[in-house]
Amino acid sequence: MNDLTKYHGLTPGAFEGLTETDLAFSRDEYMARIRRVRALMAEARIDVLYVTTPDHVCWLHGFFASWYKANSPMRYPQLYGTVIHVDSDEFIHFDNPTELPVLAKTSVSTDNRFFPSREAEVAIPFIVDELRAKGWFRGTLAMEQWSYVPNPAVSRMLEGAFLAAGARVVDGSTLVRRARRSKSPAEIACIERAMAIADIGHETIRKNLRPGITELELFGEVTRAMMAAGGEFPALIPIFNAVPVRDGRTVSAGHAMAGRKVIQKGEVLTADLCGVYNRYHGNLLRAFYLGEPTKAMVEQYRKAAGVFPVIEREVRSGMTVAQVNTVLRRYYEGVGLWDQPGWALGYELGLSLPPDWVGEFYFHAHDTKYLDRVFEDNMVTNFESLYNTALIDTCVYTRSGTRFMGKTPLELIAVS
Repeated sequence: MNDLTKYHGLTPGAFEGLTETDLAFSRDEYMARIRRVRALMAEARIDVLYVTTPDHVCWLHGFFASWYKANSPMRYPQLYGTVIHVDSDEFIHFDNPTELPVLAKTSVSTDNRFFPSREAEVAIPFIVDELRAKGWFRGTLAMEQWSYVPNPAVSRMLEGAFLAAGARVVDGSTLVRRARRSKSPAEIACIERAMAIADIGHETIRKNLRPGITELELFGEVTRAMMAAGGEFPALIPIFNAVPVRDGRTVSAGHAMAGRKVIQKGEVLTADLCGVYNRYHGNLLRAFYLGEPTKAMVEQYRKAAGVFPVIEREVRSGMTVAQVNTVLRRYYEGVGLWDQPGWALGYELGLSLPPDWVGEFYFHAHDTKYLDRVFEDNMVTNFESLYNTALIDTCVYTRSGTRFMGKTPLELIAVS
């Protein structure tokens, strides 16, 4: 983008030479992802895919930003997107020219086309004209209708323009979600690094938790330690709360953020941390008791934690949710937890951007439907054993078994 005059009013200054390339993966890895999506498009008979989910754009070619304008002014709609054609490895990324430095730094995209205006009445015809000139308005065009970007109003504008241009528009939300499920060795290495960072966060809690410290003070120490180890901002604000114990059970705080509460002796701190590396997340939840927990609480944690080695021994890729749930039920019934309040479940993890780190694949030990879904080779999920306990770890499924990645003990951690 050498002629900045055509973007007058859209760029805050000169961009050339301000950034160095910082790719999370090789170009070959990214191109393999494009081809994986193209194969799924061919299978679904989709000719063009307009990708707008931030996680998916990042997964496809590396680009991610701090702001996606999901709730921006109505006169300034978010229209960005990456466009893939079923017959070509070439792809187009549409965006505002302000994102040129981020694209240059993080993305392997070489065909970036920048909007000449912030106004939808100019930017939408620009998208249509560029795709028509490329010959990409013949056949079926899919949009990600389950993406939060763009918002429904803007999505309807885009869909209307695509229909008017002669495309048949369908929902293609499942395509990249499906393509991302099985992780490459490089992706798993990122999640391993993320889990090591989460372990550092929990060790920081163990060292710094004391009566009189506030949740926010402690959370600040944890964040500093994790980022010093190379961590990044997680895709959602973690649960990080100290709660009292009543009748031998911890009181639930729900999905609450850390606050100004002063932590007291006899309370339990639940810390649902995600380590992040190259935007890949590893989820690790543990509970810390400030004082000496009762034998009943320790025993409850022992029972809830016992399922993790069972999963490692008995669960592997290729099994269905029904088969895995049979393993889970047999264990929980054996230790008397099956009929207690709580849950045993997991959800897919991987590359995530705000506002969520929860992936598409989800299973629950008490599911009565969706039981034929298969745990794929090199798929990564967390697993939650929450029976008035705070135990979550992250695992990878392989043909030879399942491996949990956390090193923090699976127990109620007492801090004196």
